[in-house]
Amino acid sequence: MKKEKLTFKTLLGYGLGDLYGGGAMTIISMYYFVFLVEVVGINPALAGTTFLVSKLWDAVTDPFMGIISDNTRTKWGRRRPYFLAGIFLIFVSFALMWTPMPIKSQGLAFVFYLGAYLFFSTVYTMVWVPYQSIAAELTPDYDERTKLSTFRMVFSNLAGVLGATLSYDLFVVGLNREDPANGYFIMGICFGLFFALPYILTFLWCKEDPAFMNEPKKKIGTLKSFIRIYFIEPLSIKPFRNVTMMYLFGFMASDAVMMMALIFMKYYLKINSMMTLLVPVFGAMIIAIILLEVLQINRALGKKNTFTLSCIIWLGAFSTVFFMKPGMNQTLLTLFGIFFGIGNAGIQIMVFAMFPDIPDVDELFTNQRREGTFSGFFAFLRKAGGAFLMFIIGVSLDLAGYLEPIEKLVDGKLVKIDQVQSDSFLFSLLLLFTLIPSGLVAIAMIACMLYPLSKTVHERLRGFLVIQREARHQGIELTEEQKAEALELKKMLGDKNIAVG
Repeated sequence: MKKEKLTFKTLLGYGLGDLYGGGAMTIISMYYFVFLVEVVGINPALAGTTFLVSKLWDAVTDPFMGIISDNTRTKWGRRRPYFLAGIFLIFVSFALMWTPMPIKSQGLAFVFYLGAYLFFSTVYTMVWVPYQSIAAELTPDYDERTKLSTFRMVFSNLAGVLGATLSYDLFVVGLNREDPANGYFIMGICFGLFFALPYILTFLWCKEDPAFMNEPKKKIGTLKSFIRIYFIEPLSIKPFRNVTMMYLFGFMASDAVMMMALIFMKYYLKINSMMTLLVPVFGAMIIAIILLEVLQINRALGKKNTFTLSCIIWLGAFSTVFFMKPGMNQTLLTLFGIFFGIGNAGIQIMVFAMFPDIPDVDELFTNQRREGTFSGFFAFLRKAGGAFLMFIIGVSLDLAGYLEPIEKLVDGKLVKIDQVQSDSFLFSLLLLFTLIPSGLVAIAMIACMLYPLSKTVHERLRGFLVIQREARHQGIELTEEQKAEALELKKMLGDKNIAVG
């Protein structure tokens, strides 16, 4: 196996890769719905449907990309070729989503922007699944994997704060107030380059352990076996179920906040600048992530307890939202942003620190490593959960009585003017903004409390896996003592349904 200590260059190269994941998803979750509704002119329910329909495609592409990545054999390894291929495609697919088209028909506009989103989603899958998979292959060490997650989250949230603030406050409001469509288009080009170019360094500096090239290739088989191997079997592993729920509901909660933040700030608090909220949010996230590593808080508390504490901080932050009023002193909003950022940082970094440990559990039960399979499943859930949430929120806003901007002729130009929203809509918006994210985080916290893989158990698991691999390669059976250790580990990890391969 590869040496466990990671170089700074490897950590940096891996971290830079999530400028794309963190930045693109932040911009899309915060502004794409608004772009479709207020710039393109699509009905909110139809705009939400754009995200939901695209996930039917992701249900196919994400798990298949996991298989393709696991089965890739090149001189660059299994994952890195997709980083190289993604450089150009990331730029084109992201810019296309924000390209203004002279389409008057809502139906035709829906088809075009759905197609653009499908293209982006496919490219995202092609790059993100191998990127997520390679973490487990860069080091087997429990704490070094946390370092990877730390670097990843620093750059992810750096991209998040830049995307959340500059994409709207600079490109749309600042430079193109009279032509928002052009502002979004320029933003798409600039951020497309910002997301694509770092993958040159990710490709050059993140080199997976060549030993994993010896893993047997995965077979797709029949539809029934495909569903069993790539959906049912992973979910039968308890640690994977727990991390999946933590990841899905934790990130859906963040998506819900980001999606509604602009509308909540604009209509409920009467604040037009997103920087008032987002600077403290992402600033606190970056500082919290760095402090987690510098002070080694996560090592003292453990990944599980750090995640739980982060959820409690998140819920505490959202308890203050009911005290917010239009025209209030912005100190409360700043404090909300800081504590929300701290809670969100802990949730994100711990999920991605836990994920690389899951293929080790999989190897215990199945005698194979399926990093790509798990990453494909994660990618699908990330996008499907976010899209379903956007659909639900879009429909909810429509039913609550959201009034779309209307076009008026001002100084010879057609401009869009915001309408005054009703009190009933504003109250519904307050409930949606607080209760949906808080409920999702509560579910993630419960899943974490049931997570069985501690550092002690993982170290014991790693020791056994070395013995299991050696026995497999030599074609010999495990001793009775070793078989007893395997059964004990399975009992500790809470799964008894998968036989050792």
